[in-house]
Amino acid sequence: MFKNIRKLEDGSFIIEKNGYDYHVYNGGDYLEEYNQLTQYIAENPNAVTDYKVDKYKPSKEELAEEVRAKRDYLLTQADILLIKYQEQVELGVINADDDYRLSLLQYKENLRNVPEQEGFPENV
Repeated sequence: MFKNIRKLEDGSFIIEKNGYDYHVYNGGDYLEEYNQLTQYIAENPNAVTDYKVDKYKPSKEELAEEVRAKRDYLLTQADILLIKYQEQVELGVINADDDYRLSLLQYKENLRNVPEQEGFPENV
């Protein structure tokens, strides 16, 4: 009935069905199959093996791309804050606050310098 049963660390299973691997866990649409599987394993304890899945570790280039994308998003958000601040000052909604404006500008500069930080991209 069940072939190539591998138990994962979280208590779920990988089983082979029709030549493909399927993840069966205790919940959702798999609950009935999970219960059948655990009953089968109780009756056939040697049918299951422990299986550890190595978590995917991105390459240094992929990690750098991910960090730059986040940095670019934060730069865009800072631009929005700066534009909103400038508009509100010009409309008289708020008073000018040079400390706030300079802090935003410094934050943007710090974001631009992220790729030059020591330890980039692993340690930002």
